[in-house]
Amino acid sequence: MQFEFNSGILKTASYPIMDKAVTEMKKDPSVKFVLNGNASAEGTDAHNMALSVERATAVKTYLVNSGISADNLVVKGYGDKKPVADNSTEAGRVRNRRVEIKKM
Repeated sequence: MQFEFNSGILKTASYPIMDKAVTEMKKDPSVKFVLNGNASAEGTDAHNMALSVERATAVKTYLVNSGISADNLVVKGYGDKKPVADNSTEAGRVRNRRVEIKKM
């Protein structure tokens, strides 16, 4: 799921992906998931950490509002510590502003 610069608001373009995730998650309600929030490298470490938690929390809210049990979701923030792309380019920074859903 992708986010705008300096924002914890889920992009509407991510809704179809989120809806697919909800469908898969509902297949086995006993499975727990971790929501890993991430940020690009702009801003301070403290700001990026808070932003990554805010992003993961936004995904959790979407999932809970779609019928996933909050008890099955753990929010974690990593700030800019786990990039998947180069933070020296805008394209890379866009890819790093994300939340990943993983089975626990």
